[in-house]
Amino acid sequence: MCLRVLRPWPVLVASILLLAILATNAASAAVDAATGPQQRDRLAIVIGNSDYRSDRLNDLPNASNDATKLADSLRRLNFVVVLGTNLTRDGFEQTFKEADTKLSNVSAVLIFFAGHGIQVNGRNYLLPVDTPDPTSLEAITSAAIKLDDIIARYASRNRQTFVFLDACRNNPLGNGAGVSNGLAQIDVGENMFVAFATQPGNVTVDGTGQNSPFTTALLKNLEIPGLSVSDMMIRVRNETEALTAGRQVPWDQSSLREQFYFTEQQVLDPAQLSASLSRILSDPVAKKELEVQLASSDLQTAVLIVGQTLRSVSIEGHSDAPAPAGGVQMASTSDASALQEAHQSVASGLQTLIVGSSGSEEDNKKTDLVRNVQTELRRLGCYRMQVDGDWGKGSLHALADYYRNTRQTGKPAEPSVDLLSDLFLRSGRVCKEPVIVKPKPTSVAADADDKAPSAGRKPGGRRSAGAARRPAAAPPPDIGGGIGIGGIF
Repeated sequence: MCLRVLRPWPVLVASILLLAILATNAASAAVDAATGPQQRDRLAIVIGNSDYRSDRLNDLPNASNDATKLADSLRRLNFVVVLGTNLTRDGFEQTFKEADTKLSNVSAVLIFFAGHGIQVNGRNYLLPVDTPDPTSLEAITSAAIKLDDIIARYASRNRQTFVFLDACRNNPLGNGAGVSNGLAQIDVGENMFVAFATQPGNVTVDGTGQNSPFTTALLKNLEIPGLSVSDMMIRVRNETEALTAGRQVPWDQSSLREQFYFTEQQVLDPAQLSASLSRILSDPVAKKELEVQLASSDLQTAVLIVGQTLRSVSIEGHSDAPAPAGGVQMASTSDASALQEAHQSVASGLQTLIVGSSGSEEDNKKTDLVRNVQTELRRLGCYRMQVDGDWGKGSLHALADYYRNTRQTGKPAEPSVDLLSDLFLRSGRVCKEPVIVKPKPTSVAADADDKAPSAGRKPGGRRSAGAARRPAAAPPPDIGGGIGIGGIF
């Protein structure tokens, strides 16, 4: 072996280069640490079919309007939108291919379809505008788009997937063998949310205005700041039912692992929130409405909703200005003293609203305070358990997660009005770590199932000797209530 002795000059050059590389890597790491993870896109595939070529498929003037208006709204909410109207079968595939090119950096996918849809043998099909005359099941299903295929193409456990269907207008084949009215329930995969314009087996109406009743309600609520998808669907359900005199009751199915906000990147002005809360509490009627809203919503969302009715009220020289177009951005104050003043004002208002001025019924007031803190923590994505008013380990873990993500130290671990006001002044999703759903042990559940009758088993019924045991399904996480009517179906 021969050893080569390096001259001093090459050694010096090599040392300088090595130091430069290390410095560059250190600077890059510092930048990465400062900027945090890169913001991922949210993709929306929006389709509306109005002009059907078959004489047996009625035209749906509002369907393309629904898609166009929704696409505009989603763009304001920072979605990358792929829009298609009056699509043939080939048009569907071209639209999906365009969407496929945008999937590389996507945190959520939303699919919306307005148009004709049918249910055949428990499967849902979306109809292109070039669907032939529906003379037989084979003729119509061979040209249709299987909803299951779309879901399989875009659903992933690593991102949230949303499907909104305003697609059960009527059934062109009529009821018969294998054919039913409306759309069928869907086997929801992991981390999915599916919303129907009406209950399973029912048909929707196209509407007499420019949009269908379901899409009208969706557009009205989609851009409300701080509104989670679960709370939004409660409002969409109620308003659609009112618009159709009870004929349509939207349903949804969910297996989401964390809450989702269409206005997640919203920046709200703490002074505006404080002023809105003050106005509401000074108006007995509005205060009562706020208390009603709090029964099914979080505090910030309830204030924003009730505050919409008080924009003409002026108290102490302030007034609620209308939300900006699309409701996407409000100026955030950088004045520390103004923020502190807003915090104190909110705390004072919440003291009156939640705790009350008297000391009577102290235990009930404490439970209400805990429940509101849990609800606000859930709105911010930090609390993923049932809101029960019990300040236990789950609540302590959620609060610690909140403090860590907001870089607050030395804060008390007990619920307080001051904590509630701090939560109220936050918007968007603070805690962004996904929920890890561990599989539930099934041996005990399976044995218990053999000993106790199932809820759906007929009295006296027994499991067949050769039947395989199925593990009991773990209950879905509580993500905000109001899923479907009477739970997940």
